[in-house]
Amino acid sequence: MNGLLARVRSFWGGFRRPDRLAAEMDEEMRFHLEMETERLRREHGLPPAEARRRAAVAFGGVDKFKEQGRDARGLTWANGLSLDLKLGLRMLLKYPGLAVVGVLGMAVATAFGASLFSFLAAVVDPALPVEDGERVVAVQNLDAARSDHARGTQLHDLLVWREELRTVEELGAYRTVDRNLVTADGLGAPLRIAEMSASGFRVARVAPLLGRPLVDDDERPGAPAVVVLGHDVWRNRFGGRPDVVGTTLRLGREVHTVVGVMPPGFAFPVNNGLWAPLRLDPADFRRGEAPPVDVFGRLAPGATLEQAQAQLAAIGGRIAAANPATHRHVRPKVVPYTRSFVDSPELMWVLYLVQLLGSLLLVVIAVNVAILVYARTATRAGEIAVRLALGASRARVVTQLFAEALVLSLAAAALGLVAARFWLRQGNAFMQRTAGGQVPFWWEMRLSPGTVAYVLALAVLGAVIVGVVPGLKATGRRVQSGLGQVGGRGMRMGRTWTALIVGQVALAVTVLPLALALGWNHLFRYAVTGPGFAAEQYLAARVGMDRETPPSSRAEAYGREFAGRLADRQTELLRRLEAEPGVTAVALASHVPGDWFSSSGAAGTVEVEDPRAAAEPVRQQVRFSEVDPGLFAVFDVPALAGRLFQPADLAGPAAAVVVNRSFVEQVLGGGSALGRRFRYARTEDDRTPGGVEAGGWYEVVGVVNDFPPKQTVTGKGIGAVYHPVAPGRLNPASLVVRVQGTPPEAFARRLRAITTELDPTLRLSGVESLAQVHRQKQRTEGMATLGLLAVTLSVLLLSALGIHALMAFTVAQRRKEIGIRTALGARPGTILGSVFSRAIRQLALGAVLGCLLGGALLVGQGFTPGLAAGLLAAVAAIALGVGLLAALGPARQGLRIQPMEALRTD
Repeated sequence: MNGLLARVRSFWGGFRRPDRLAAEMDEEMRFHLEMETERLRREHGLPPAEARRRAAVAFGGVDKFKEQGRDARGLTWANGLSLDLKLGLRMLLKYPGLAVVGVLGMAVATAFGASLFSFLAAVVDPALPVEDGERVVAVQNLDAARSDHARGTQLHDLLVWREELRTVEELGAYRTVDRNLVTADGLGAPLRIAEMSASGFRVARVAPLLGRPLVDDDERPGAPAVVVLGHDVWRNRFGGRPDVVGTTLRLGREVHTVVGVMPPGFAFPVNNGLWAPLRLDPADFRRGEAPPVDVFGRLAPGATLEQAQAQLAAIGGRIAAANPATHRHVRPKVVPYTRSFVDSPELMWVLYLVQLLGSLLLVVIAVNVAILVYARTATRAGEIAVRLALGASRARVVTQLFAEALVLSLAAAALGLVAARFWLRQGNAFMQRTAGGQVPFWWEMRLSPGTVAYVLALAVLGAVIVGVVPGLKATGRRVQSGLGQVGGRGMRMGRTWTALIVGQVALAVTVLPLALALGWNHLFRYAVTGPGFAAEQYLAARVGMDRETPPSSRAEAYGREFAGRLADRQTELLRRLEAEPGVTAVALASHVPGDWFSSSGAAGTVEVEDPRAAAEPVRQQVRFSEVDPGLFAVFDVPALAGRLFQPADLAGPAAAVVVNRSFVEQVLGGGSALGRRFRYARTEDDRTPGGVEAGGWYEVVGVVNDFPPKQTVTGKGIGAVYHPVAPGRLNPASLVVRVQGTPPEAFARRLRAITTELDPTLRLSGVESLAQVHRQKQRTEGMATLGLLAVTLSVLLLSALGIHALMAFTVAQRRKEIGIRTALGARPGTILGSVFSRAIRQLALGAVLGCLLGGALLVGQGFTPGLAAGLLAAVAAIALGVGLLAALGPARQGLRIQPMEALRTD
């Protein structure tokens, strides 16, 4: 071991200070010469000059011993690699076109792969950032009847686990509730609170910044209402006051006392900024009726996850035997805490498959770059043949080519990491925004050391493909057969390279139409068509009301009381808003038209009643929304046929519906829609609008235009159904306010004041104008689409450059033939045709294959055969044109070959 360390230190010292090593070796050589000279003078009586001459002859070449010393230290290989890397950098500068294209193409693939890797590292198996976070676990109940989907744990099970599960300590639970934090100015701001067992702070092992955490006594019924503030809430809502402990705040109607402030970064159990004690008594609920909670704990000292699972399974079996009605299909499970949020094997496989495909993208692009490098290497065939003839090994030449490719791939890796860093920042912001700030606090996509290592591995893989594969081809037997191959005729663009060119053209023709379609659907459509209405006049928000958790004995009565109070508050809120100056209209809905994040409604599958058909009705998926009867008037949407909703439609079962034009065309097959009936067969949550079980029939009473317009590149809109809904039926509900004479954003503060004054348990979230929503959607979709187009255009560009390289190589190989044909009087058109013929065959074959594959994909995506054929023909024409332009330069070079020069050169 000591010898190994000594060798490592010797290698590192020589590598880090080569000048010092050279001086030490010179001094050592001088010492040995002087010692030998002195011996010759003493023993043979020779004069000093003669003794020194004989000593030098006997000693041999000094440089030979220096080289042996470097070999012993392992520095020859390192110095050779260093020289190869420097040469690689010079070659990139010598061929700037190849360098720019190769680096940019591989950088796009690297950025894509690094982003996917960072996403997987953040979501699939991240580390919980607390002390011994790997020992923090979640205890779940899985539903075997639903493919082991996680279901909320009942309080009764938690009591049993606390008594019998010895392998997990500090078992606790939490649930998240939304409450209004009412500040001194009387404005309410929604906040998601963790009602958590005091043991949660002991599991996390994070001390408060101020005051104390929650303690077990805080959970007792009748104990004072207390809260612990997160650092951000303390800073943003209380100005970072050091005397905040002991002050009070209001959450909805209830006043709480602040007992502590947590340090920055603490957000356990999910992403919370305020904690209150969990006060749910199992005795208040019948088994199976208690509100679900999420359970956490920490593995006991010496206990393993497997031991905890075995003990929990035994306990779960006893619970199921004693309570078959509620636990027949329940299977308890212990998992690492962070895995409990993504614990679907199917999802895991999908994520890993996406990562694999992301890595393969680099392989595809690297193969294209390898074609270019091989064509460039052909121009160096003379140099390679001479080096081989002078004794250089094949491995040495391939190593040099690998080093050159490594410089290119490392440059691409560096650029890809910069791009990935930008995309990861955007991705983090997007996740926080779309999840309402409730992304788990450990889900942060970043360039971790693991990501950098993955990118370096991709760089080495790319260097192997770009450098080693062409190097092995370029140093094959043809080139090694002799210096007669100096002209480069020993190298051939074989069938493999030709197949790669054809494959890349086919890939471009296949993928580019889909990329254009996605680009139109997700970017250009928003920029060109706009939102479809005056979005700058509308303010939208989600309004909900706090709902308590009554004991089982009072659940039914509380439900009726809550529904009546919710209906009263929503009706009064609409009345007060309509009376405000500048407000011209206001309405409620389950989803506001123009709210693209919700796709303007949930998905459902309908069956259309057709008395003339004896067969099973055709099923079609559509979107549905529940809307206030006045919503269409708020957006100035007229009825194209029939009528809009009336107050009478709210009385009794809501059987009347309004549909859009796309629903009539796609579901009803066109014609008159009035009086047609349909029913919901299935929705995403197995329920129809308003929570009514599937099976009831709905009748179309009116038809409106598609709103907002959602025309896709296929020309098809999205079928939509609108159901009337009365105040009190939706919690939360989307609120839309139309204002004139003032920007909607300026009315937001007044909206919050009215809502809090009416009832502090009414919460407003997502208050923003629909113009803001539209702009944000444009930015989000724009970034995604630009990333997709960058990848697609990289493949197309590299395909074109591959054709260019192939043509240039072909012209160089046929230089003598072209010179002779020119001397014999061949016309330029004939020579040009002979040069172009190979490129045209490859382009045509690739275009045909791409059209066949792309046609199947486009038709599968809903394109009509005519539209798919037209789009593919246009893209194939573009690919052919780009390919022919790429071949034009080398072809023109062939025309400029002079016969005598070609013969003399050969």
